[in-house]
Amino acid sequence: MMGDRERDEAHAFAVTVGLLLLIGGVLLMRQLWGVWAAFALAAAPVLACYLGPPIAREVAVRRFARQLRRR
Repeated sequence: MMGDRERDEAHAFAVTVGLLLLIGGVLLMRQLWGVWAAFALAAAPVLACYLGPPIAREVAVRRFARQLRRR
């Protein structure tokens, strides 16, 4: 079983590799498709992770309120 230190090192390594892949991907996209397309493709997953849960919560609340009004 991994200790706290090994788990922290593995997490730091995974984050580093992820960031390197993201930066490399953005640089490749910039050369292939242009600055704005690269920005949009790189920012879309970040915005989806940031805004997804509040939007899903709002949709669920509205759906539940609509069901209550129908009864």
